[in-house]
Amino acid sequence: MNIQNFFLIFEDAGLFLYSILKAFLPLPSLEVLLVPLCLKSPQKWIWYSMIGAAGTCIGGAIGYLLAWRIGSSVLKNIAAKEDIEKGEALMERYGVIAVFIGGITPLPDFLLAYLAGFTHMPFLKFTLSDGIARLLRSLLVTYCLNRLHTMINVDRFGIWISILILVWMIYEWVKTRRKLQAQRISKK
Repeated sequence: MNIQNFFLIFEDAGLFLYSILKAFLPLPSLEVLLVPLCLKSPQKWIWYSMIGAAGTCIGGAIGYLLAWRIGSSVLKNIAAKEDIEKGEALMERYGVIAVFIGGITPLPDFLLAYLAGFTHMPFLKFTLSDGIARLLRSLLVTYCLNRLHTMINVDRFGIWISILILVWMIYEWVKTRRKLQAQRISKK
């Protein structure tokens, strides 16, 4: 029996438990349960989306709190204080947007939760952004299954969206670095 079948036996409770676990552990995407459940009971597509989003939100909070608690001591040993402060500033500036966009794309949930916790992103901002993004992704997948009777490949399109976002963030980072360097030079 594989992990998917184990959780499918318990249907709603299995989906909820799996969505909690996958938000802070490296497990396959939630679609591995959403798709079979929606095919079995198409009238429950909204319910399954809500269960998945609620579980992911709880699991994301667990991952965030683990990274917040344990991450600070780990980060202090592997990164300079200035680098930690820069990371926190970047997460403060782009955090909600990054978490939201990452929540819609195939980026693993647990990475977002740990990154937000490591950088001490405000908990409420993380939870709302991640929860809404995961709900929208689940609704998109289950709606397509229910209404269009097809499975949209969110991962395929999500990868392209992720690449575009990554390029944009690198561009913004380079632009900011150049601006800071110019300010340092002008102060001399």
